[in-house]
Formats: sequence, structure tokens, C-alpha cells
Amino acid sequence: MTTRRALLAGAPTGLLAVQAAFAPSALGAALGSAHAGSDIEALERLMVRTLDGELGDQAVARQLAAHITEAGFRWEYPTFPLREADSVVAYSFGYRSPTGKVDPTTGLSDGAEMPEPGPVNALLADAVHAIVRARAVRVYAQWEIAQVLTEKHGMKDVVSIHPTKGPDGKTIYLSTDGVAKAVVAHAGSAQALGKVAVVGHRDHVKRCVIVSRDNGMSASVAREVPLPVQYDPQSAQPWTRRRDAYLLTDLVAQLSMTRNRVIAELGTTE
Repeated sequence: MTTRRALLAGAPTGLLAVQAAFAPSALGAALGSAHAGSDIEALERLMVRTLDGELGDQAVARQLAAHITEAGFRWEYPTFPLREADSVVAYSFGYRSPTGKVDPTTGLSDGAEMPEPGPVNALLADAVHAIVRARAVRVYAQWEIAQVLTEKHGMKDVVSIHPTKGPDGKTIYLSTDGVAKAVVAHAGSAQALGKVAVVGHRDHVKRCVIVSRDNGMSASVAREVPLPVQYDPQSAQPWTRRRDAYLLTDLVAQLSMTRNRVIAELGTTE
């Protein structure tokens, strides 16, 4: 409790009410973290034994178990004090299509309709606004969040990250990595962003931080600002409508990133 009191004492006053509302769950998480960690370690050992029995290769079993544990059982994310943030990078989570004609892979229709941010991105925008109220930082936000920041919160200097055009002229809805690359391009370099406070959906933000760091950013989550965990059943992107569907999507994405790193380590043959 001493550490928590010290943290709250140093937190911006505009965030204290938000922190207080989440205090019981935060305390419960802190008290249960050691037990949860031991459970995960025991599970990983069990996976090693099981995979070793299936594959007959303990070294590979350990590698696979470590990858599976990290992607599927560790959903916490690195944090830092809000007072250290130099900039914010906000990643959206789904959007809405009132007529159902928006292509979930591009974010655009045949021109008859523009997508809407939706309620989850509105919550993400609220989190960004809470940060900005407490600390003057540069904000880079995917367009769904940027639109809410402009229309609801009256923020005029947000750098909005929009979909891009591919070589064939078709619109490409940016992936998490695409957004990170666009932010770095706007800033001129990852170093120009300073210490980045990442804002994203609670189930997405771990990967947002990983991808941000892979693109050179010094990125973590501002620990004083709670992130939304709600889902929108009316999202135009089916994988963001329900928690189990999204977590499976994110797990696959994390494993795909791990696969790419492993293959890159093998190098090329000449």
C-alpha cells in the first residue's frame, strides 16, 4: 500500500478520481500477481513435459512452451508514470458501419458511406484526453480516435493517422504495425517522440507496446490511466465484437510475430 500511496501522491489531480474508481480491482490484481505468476510457471513446465512427450525433443519443447506462454497466458503490459510521457500514440479498436457496407479490411465502402468511430474508440479518446489534461504532450491517434478527440473534446492539434493507398490504388486499412510506422514517419524518427504513452484497448495494448517498440519507440502505458475492456457487438470488424474472438485474433498475431522473428534469426542461404 505504501507504493500505491506514493504513486497516487505523484499522480495528476485530474486522474485521481479515475484511479480511485479502479483501486479495488488494481489492489486485487497486485495481491494476486505472485500467485498468478507461479500458476503460469507451473503451466509452462507442464507444457514442456507434454510437448517433450509428443515431440521427443526437450529443447524444442521448452522453446514452444515459452512462446505459447508469452502469447497466450501473459496479458499484462509495461507501464510508466504519466509524468514521464513526452507523446501519446493511440491505436483504435474497431469502428462502426451504420449500413454494413464498409469493408472491414479497408475501412471504406464504395463511397456511399464513411465509417464511424464507435463507442470503444470514444472510450480510447477519453483516455487520451485524460492524459492531455494532466500533461501537455503531442498526440498521434488513429483516425477513429482522432475524430472523437476533435469533435467531442475540441482538440485541434492531433496528428490523425488515416488508411493509405496501395500500389493498385486501393485503400489499405492500417495494421497496428502500419499505424506505428506512420507515426514514426510523421514524427521524423522514433527518437523524436521521446517517451511514448501508448493508448489502446486493454486486450490489444500489450501488442501495441510490442509493435511500437519494434518500430523504435520508447513505449509503455501510462499507469494512472485505465484502459477500456468493453467490446462493441456492432463493430464492423467481427474480431472486435466479442472478447474471445479478439483474444484468439491477438494470440495468433503475437505468435505470427514470434514466428517471423525466429525465421529472421535463421538468416538467408546463398
